Amino acid sequence: MRKRRQNDEFFIGMVGSSYTVNRKHRKRKKRVQKKLLFRALIVALCLLVVAGIAALTYFVLIPFFSSLGTSSTKDEATKDQVAIVETTVAETTEAPTTVPETTVAPTTVPATTVPEETKPAEIGEHITPAIADDGSDAVMATNTICIWQNKAFNLFYSGNKAAEYYAKAINGYTAKLDKDIKVYNMVVGNHTEFGIPQRLIKNGIETDSQSENIQYIISNLDKRITPIDCYNNLANHCNEYIFYGTDHHWTALGAYYGYESFCNTLGLTPMDITKSEKYSVDGFLGSLYTATGSSVLAQNTDTVHYYSLPNNTYAYMNESMYSDTLTVDVYYPAAVGGELTYGVFCWGDTAQFVIHSDCGSGRKIALVKDSFANAFAPYLSANYDEVHLIDYRYWSGDLNKYCKDNGIKEVLFLNNTMSANTVSQVDAISNVFG
Repeated sequence: MRKRRQNDEFFIGMVGSSYTVNRKHRKRKKRVQKKLLFRALIVALCLLVVAGIAALTYFVLIPFFSSLGTSSTKDEATKDQVAIVETTVAETTEAPTTVPETTVAPTTVPATTVPEETKPAEIGEHITPAIADDGSDAVMATNTICIWQNKAFNLFYSGNKAAEYYAKAINGYTAKLDKDIKVYNMVVGNHTEFGIPQRLIKNGIETDSQSENIQYIISNLDKRITPIDCYNNLANHCNEYIFYGTDHHWTALGAYYGYESFCNTLGLTPMDITKSEKYSVDGFLGSLYTATGSSVLAQNTDTVHYYSLPNNTYAYMNESMYSDTLTVDVYYPAAVGGELTYGVFCWGDTAQFVIHSDCGSGRKIALVKDSFANAFAPYLSANYDEVHLIDYRYWSGDLNKYCKDNGIKEVLFLNNTMSANTVSQVDAISNVFG
């Protein structure tokens, strides 16, 4: 304490003894400040002159001389405008050719003049789902889940940035696969997109367009990747039981319409579920009930339906990377009502689930997937001898080597829009590439 006080007193003394020196310093400081102010004024004046010359050149001279040469019209859109136009091209419209960066507006040419290897992924127009609307109000159960007509809807919040991140990631993962492997990508919209009418969205239920998100993903996929777009098929059946009311997944019927789109894209013949036997498990209360605890949902449980398959099938299952391989049925035979009933499809989320079929096509496919693929994959047994489900959340290894070792020549990336727009999920796909 004494030392601090002595130091303080020393400082006070120094202030008094240096008064004369400080006065001279202040005079010099004022002279320096005047010089700096004068120089600043000169610099500002020079900048104004330069700005004036630049403005004159940009607004007068350039337009004048440009008018002497080839004139540009208002039809020459900016690159951003071109991008917007390209994302709404219908399936019957030919893709624009690649143009130099110095050319702004792309020219459209007949498809026959475009080499197959240079064609970008086609983007089809999406129809608007004609959702049956009884005029009732929706209630927000949480910040991201609303309840309408006794069903829960997980609202979607994302945009082009996340969509582009997913597309670039899939492009990168595809580059790690051998060139002779055909690659497909499928992003599935959730119940909100096909179950919430525009009236509610206009009246305060905030959710982003999954149609635009899916189309943006497709537009950014590498030309090697074939997009599987099931949006319109789901939209055409939006008033059917294609999504659960208490869970975020699609039903077996919704997954079938996704499978139909897959087959139609690849020129395969889909199995006919109208000829299949239909099984049911009542009392399903899924993830959205768990998240909300809603009494409305508790009184309106779901029924999980699943369908017999046209060929003889069995499956090899590894619950984790270190568990024993079990031989099981494609469907979990002991499924009961409750929170885990969706696990009837391929026994839920396991690291690896391989369906074997006697369909005799000679084809094998690997699905790098989230849980939406569980209800989808069984149908593929009608078209593939082997269907390998690889859940990137639990499986780790080298997918390219795995495909080589198992004679797999086709890979499908299948995710719902929530997974495709969640960075941690997209990054987790890297687990299957060593």
